[in-house]
Amino acid sequence: MLILLQLAWLGWLLAFPAALDSDDALNFAHGVTRFSVLEFSPHFPGYPAFIWLARLINLAVDDPARAVQWASLLGSSLLAPLAALLAVKLWQRPSLLAPVWLLVLALPLTPTLALSGLSDGPALAAWLGTLLALQQRRITLAGLLLGLLLALRPSYFVLALLPLWLGMAQKGTRVRFVFPIALVGLISLLFVWQADGWAYFSEGRRFTDGHFTLWGNTAAAHGDRLLSWARTFNDQLTPLWPLAVGALLVLPLWQRSKNHPAALPPLWTLYWLALLLWTLFGQNPDNPRHLAPITLLGIVLLAGWLPRCGEKLATVTGLLLLGATFTLPRPPAMMQAAKLAEKACPALVTQWGVRLLRETTTLPVTDGWYQGDAALALSQGACRLSRRPITASEMPTAVDQHWFAPRFAAEPGLWLAIPDPPARQN
Repeated sequence: MLILLQLAWLGWLLAFPAALDSDDALNFAHGVTRFSVLEFSPHFPGYPAFIWLARLINLAVDDPARAVQWASLLGSSLLAPLAALLAVKLWQRPSLLAPVWLLVLALPLTPTLALSGLSDGPALAAWLGTLLALQQRRITLAGLLLGLLLALRPSYFVLALLPLWLGMAQKGTRVRFVFPIALVGLISLLFVWQADGWAYFSEGRRFTDGHFTLWGNTAAAHGDRLLSWARTFNDQLTPLWPLAVGALLVLPLWQRSKNHPAALPPLWTLYWLALLLWTLFGQNPDNPRHLAPITLLGIVLLAGWLPRCGEKLATVTGLLLLGATFTLPRPPAMMQAAKLAEKACPALVTQWGVRLLRETTTLPVTDGWYQGDAALALSQGACRLSRRPITASEMPTAVDQHWFAPRFAAEPGLWLAIPDPPARQN
């Protein structure tokens, strides 16, 4: 039954048009044909294992855009079964397989990751696979998967903390654990070195500084972004998310007081807290996909609290949520907006998908990050594309705004503001 639902979910996503909807996804597509972080193909840190996977798929499809999307889809399709198997192994309860599988499959984050054309899905699959392999004492496989995790998405180094701890704690098998990690790391280093040499490290320093201080929009540099995270949590996890966070914090104490037969050590809760802090302060709340690690691990850890009498109810809930997730296949909001903009706009100002729009449309596109250039373009009649409604103070000439709904709840929608004709003539 679960396998059939998984195949139906996969077939549903394959029915969506293959289309890139972000600059990052476009950068990966460029990296399939020519890898260089200096040319943002892709951007730092390069994600070598994801490029290898996409290039392998590209041998069959001969379309870099489709290759990176299928690479994301392949990795994301493993998230639900791996999370379910990990919950079963951790809690020693085979009856958790169906509810956890269905809940992960029904998350709006899961199809968002699958069609993003980004490395999040495959990296998360490698992460869950590493934790599962460690629970099964398959040390060499765990080391290989951990190495691939870091090569798929090096910014997930925080996710590697617990697997590294658990793997190094296995006396007598440390060499079998460390060797595949070092091997994958060396191959990745040689791969990026042959493309950019020493300049790779200079670009890394520049990009990291920019992420935390300029364009990254993280709470590490902008404290008010923590409030944005609260809104993101509310949108993706319902306003009841503080209850789940509180439950995760008291989980070890509850297990000890009840002498839970499958009680997890407090290390797991500390690990989840580390991921939460990294997400809050090191990631951009405008992208809900950054919630995926703490959401997946939270579901696995909270599954142990699920009473046996509630497992069937959780399974039915998962089926209902999965049914609500299914929508009619359509292009991403970015492609819908670009199609209208080409018909209705002489030029475009935006901070989202600038490179993508420049390469896929015939419109002059101004980066809204540069306020002077944006103001000049708007004064000459350009349209404005944004993730929120455009106010009169931002664009006094706007007379018509179009809303482009996202495909899934974890994707951003877009607003296109079109000025009146006299403003365009000026």
